[in-house]
Amino acid sequence: MGARTRALPEPLGGVAVDLVDPSGIPVHVVAGTHDLAMLPSQSVHAFNFGHELWRVNGTQRPPRVPTKVQRLGHLVLQTTKYIEALNWYLDNLGMIVSDFLFFPGQRERGPTMSFIRCDRGATPADHHTLAIALGPSDRYVHSAYQVCDLDALAAGGEYLADRGYHRSWGIGRHIQGSQIFDYWRDPDGFMVEHFSDGDMFDSTLEPGWAPFTASGLAQWGPPASKDFLGTSPKSLPHEARSMITALRGDNEFDISRLVGLLKVASS
Repeated sequence: MGARTRALPEPLGGVAVDLVDPSGIPVHVVAGTHDLAMLPSQSVHAFNFGHELWRVNGTQRPPRVPTKVQRLGHLVLQTTKYIEALNWYLDNLGMIVSDFLFFPGQRERGPTMSFIRCDRGATPADHHTLAIALGPSDRYVHSAYQVCDLDALAAGGEYLADRGYHRSWGIGRHIQGSQIFDYWRDPDGFMVEHFSDGDMFDSTLEPGWAPFTASGLAQWGPPASKDFLGTSPKSLPHEARSMITALRGDNEFDISRLVGLLKVASS
């Protein structure tokens, strides 16, 4: 791509290169950084499952404290140039598709969202490190952070609620990726996801296909909220302006795709 690598600061080590994907989103690629010691994490609780007793003469008392994040799991992007962006990440970063979603009634036009993972051969990798969806704007949607278990996720959520954070959607379990999830917005409206128990795939699994529907985003839990889907009264003016701008532009978001996207929230 004609981009030059540059050395990172010594405390990090390695090199970096700055790229831009077809949506205009900056992509910062690094390699060869130092291995650093893991930060202290929360202890996974001992659970009793029927006759399998892992906790005897002991109580379960998860504290209502900030959740300690174990690692960044994935991030989600929206793009007006979905196919071009997807192929860019597959071709240039060697990623592979775990699941495709298509707009209701538009299976023949191909997918409009993909969950893609790192190709680590026989070594299992997260179901998705990056999810890309077709939409009326090129933007970051949210990032997701792994926590140790359901108690850490739920008790940490109570801590956030006490401090003015707003639960956007959750608690539930996804279908694509299987994660137990909880979505939150901070007081500025920035969205993050906490998750636990996600799927891990090696390179042998073929991509799945499913319709992109609101009810198809979770196996159990509350219905996907208007805030999460971007259909709340607060979000609608911005979304409407984005749709009008996208329809006037040279991209994949045409009238047919707009109709399909509008069906997602009610499907």
